[in-house]
Amino acid sequence: MLFFLFFPLFLFALNLQIDYGNAKKPYEVLTLYDKNKFTCFDRNKTIICEFDKVPITPVFKNKSRYFSIIPKFEDKFRIYIRVKGNYKIFSFNDNLYNNPLITPFKLKKAKKWVIVVNEQFLSKEKNKGLNFYYHHTYLPYVGAIDENLRPVNTQISKDVIKFFEILNSYKKGLDVLNEIDNFVKKYPKSIFIPDILYLKLKILDKENRSEDVISLGKKWIKEYAFNPKLPEVLLLIGSNYSKMGFLSEASYYFNRIITDYPNTKWAYLATIYLADQLYTTGDDKKALNLYKDVLYSTTDLDIASLAASRLAQRYIDKGEIKKAIEYYKKIYKANKKFILKDKIKAYELANMLASHKIYDLAINIGEDLIKRLKKLDDLYEPLLYKLAVWSYENKDYKKSLYFIDRYLKEFPYGDYSDNAKSLRDKILFNLPESNLTKKLNQIEKIIKNYEGEIKQKAIVKKARILFKLKKYDEILKMEDLLNKIPDNIFPDKKEFLLKVKKEALKELLKNKECFKAIKLLKKYKIILDKKWDEEIYNCAMRTKNYEIASRVCNKYLNDPNDEVFIKWMQRKIEALWGMRDYKNLSLAVDDLCSVKKTKCYKYLKYKFFALWNLGEYKKALKVAKELEKFNNFENVDVFIKIVNYALNNKDNLLAATYAKKIIELQNRYKAYPYSPFVDFTFAKYTENRQEAIKVLKDLLNRVKGEDKARAYFMLANLTKDKKYLKECLKIKNSTLWKGLCRDAMDLF
Repeated sequence: MLFFLFFPLFLFALNLQIDYGNAKKPYEVLTLYDKNKFTCFDRNKTIICEFDKVPITPVFKNKSRYFSIIPKFEDKFRIYIRVKGNYKIFSFNDNLYNNPLITPFKLKKAKKWVIVVNEQFLSKEKNKGLNFYYHHTYLPYVGAIDENLRPVNTQISKDVIKFFEILNSYKKGLDVLNEIDNFVKKYPKSIFIPDILYLKLKILDKENRSEDVISLGKKWIKEYAFNPKLPEVLLLIGSNYSKMGFLSEASYYFNRIITDYPNTKWAYLATIYLADQLYTTGDDKKALNLYKDVLYSTTDLDIASLAASRLAQRYIDKGEIKKAIEYYKKIYKANKKFILKDKIKAYELANMLASHKIYDLAINIGEDLIKRLKKLDDLYEPLLYKLAVWSYENKDYKKSLYFIDRYLKEFPYGDYSDNAKSLRDKILFNLPESNLTKKLNQIEKIIKNYEGEIKQKAIVKKARILFKLKKYDEILKMEDLLNKIPDNIFPDKKEFLLKVKKEALKELLKNKECFKAIKLLKKYKIILDKKWDEEIYNCAMRTKNYEIASRVCNKYLNDPNDEVFIKWMQRKIEALWGMRDYKNLSLAVDDLCSVKKTKCYKYLKYKFFALWNLGEYKKALKVAKELEKFNNFENVDVFIKIVNYALNNKDNLLAATYAKKIIELQNRYKAYPYSPFVDFTFAKYTENRQEAIKVLKDLLNRVKGEDKARAYFMLANLTKDKKYLKECLKIKNSTLWKGLCRDAMDLF
């Protein structure tokens, strides 16, 4: 069962994991863990887990062989777990290693719940073995064991002490290579030889001594073929072959790990390294697919983060910055520790993001990173200043001022102190929105208390502040006042007012305020860039301003690109239909279908109704013939027009022909909008008596009352069989046709 890094079932601190395997029969273990206690209880093969807190991230349904997981937001947040097969549920509060005291009491609320499903050892048969009960006692303790699972002597051997001394020194970053070599010479039969040599391999790898890694690694795998660290050593050999440029040898080891240890950390790492090789040799597509395979297969956050970071870097190399940044966002959201573990790379990443104006993420990474730095770190001072700059560029002036003040306090004579002071003055001069509002109040007082040039300048200043605040409506209310201001005080008046009108229209279009947008467009005859044509067209159609919609379409009808022409000609036809310009609509359909050639049914139907509304019935009938080829159920709306037209013009044959077509379509799609009218019309006017009888018999099951009585009456007339009249007389809710049937009885 796989849980994806970026398709998570993580909420607040909750973690869900399914482990599975085979022990003669398959089994699955579902573990739910949260830092806060929660309740799980069993109800009719469904386990319900209730949480006090609502998750802040989305939770999705998931399914495995035995479990079906369904999250629901009710009065509380709950997870419903439907279980197939035999199962048991256990609850735990503490790690047994930290608190080995066993309690016999079942917990009602716990931090950890485990559900085990297995058809074999959890069968309903009574266990015939021994049961041991521990009441507030400690777990049985064996102590250290060797590789043969035998207890190690209580007197710790010297090699044990020495091994752990070397291991601790290594963890502190000390050079232990000589000590490792001395250990191997002194304790050649120690059970720690595989581990100490593995440690040496890691050190050699870190020092980029690839030949030594490969040589020692090959000896290691030959001697310790059954050691659990085998896939790690194979990976070290493969990666060092890759460093040396022996790609085929490296590929051998990577593929061996992938084949022999599928769905493990080492297989996923091998896949990433293999993808790296493919990328360097130019097979970009295959490399990217392998990274994605790992990303969406592994449950290991660090491995998934590594795959995602590789994808991000590759997309940067290809110039696809947006895609790269999306991956960085996902890594940061799911596993920020991965980004922050290398401080220099984290700093460089934040810089790169800021250079592409992704300030939110750059600031988040920078803030997390600076908490991990000390004041004397080389990165600390430049990062503190850059956080101020990024916050300013992100228009978060309050945060920018915080970092500026902090920088000047900590580094009053620092490398960036002059720049920081300049940025502070800039923020205070270009006031943020809250201060602009205060400034606007001051401007209002000037307008109220002064006349002449000062007042005029204040009015212009007010208009410019309102523009920054995006209060375009208020500026437009001032339009007459602004037009009276002399050009020497307001030189860019026309350009400014036009910009206001355009921005006001864009804002209305963005917010789907179509009635206001179209009103503004009509009043000022505003012309926007082509990129706004979609919104203008949609708003015009929504508000039934079909002429405006039609004019927008005209811009594209001479476009040499067929796709563009088809898209806008289709829209033009919709607008013409709204305008009831049936003549031009008919011509437009011809132009469209000559280019579109296929899938023109909808617009041919428009043409039919347009011609019909124009009274050009013969032309419309030709279009109906074309529509017949499509066998579309919507044809019934076309054919019914022809049936009614034929009846009005006493063209009985035409009426019967199209009534039959409607009957056939209705039968095919099992929908009968025009029955029994078309059935009776066909039966009455067709020259094919057998067909008429069949249609009426088919109709009997779908009608009742007068319609059913009428069908029986017509069948009697067509077949001369008195049984239909008898059936007619049995119908209760009929008067007219039942009476006709009664009168006809004497005629048979």
